[in-house]
Amino acid sequence: MKKIDKLKNKKRELTLIIVIMIVLTLFFTGYSIGKGLADTTIKTRAEIAEPILVVENGEHINIMGATNEGVYDFKVKNFNNEGKITQVNLEYTIEIISNTDESIIFKLYKNENEIELENNKTKKMMLFTNGQQEDKYKLEILYDKTKVNSISDIIEDVQIKVHSEQVKV
Repeated sequence: MKKIDKLKNKKRELTLIIVIMIVLTLFFTGYSIGKGLADTTIKTRAEIAEPILVVENGEHINIMGATNEGVYDFKVKNFNNEGKITQVNLEYTIEIISNTDESIIFKLYKNENEIELENNKTKKMMLFTNGQQEDKYKLEILYDKTKVNSISDIIEDVQIKVHSEQVKV
């Protein structure tokens, strides 16, 4: 029994020495074991940038048999009636929507310069935030009677769609 008691005492002493050495090692090396909680309050005030794109329409036009062409004027601006300018740069395209055949030809001019139309749609154009910008457009609609296969009149509405997106910074 004395041997068993001695063995148990040696195990206790050895365990106690190892635990004390681990505690002393941690103490002298500067490590600590603990749990920290933090509570942070962040207050912000943010405003959403206001995009402004104004399309000023011209007068409606009718193309009759006597006239083979019509001109429709409109404007695209980056500011409103109060003079407030858009706060973000904008990309926009102009699309001419119509169910006409090849007898109707569209030509679009921006500030007196012809713009190429691809499938009745322009390439992307820009409106900037660095001052008032007004782009003047003129849509020429030409009616070519020689390309008409039918003797009945063509009655069709033409719509102009301006699609804009904010430029990603």
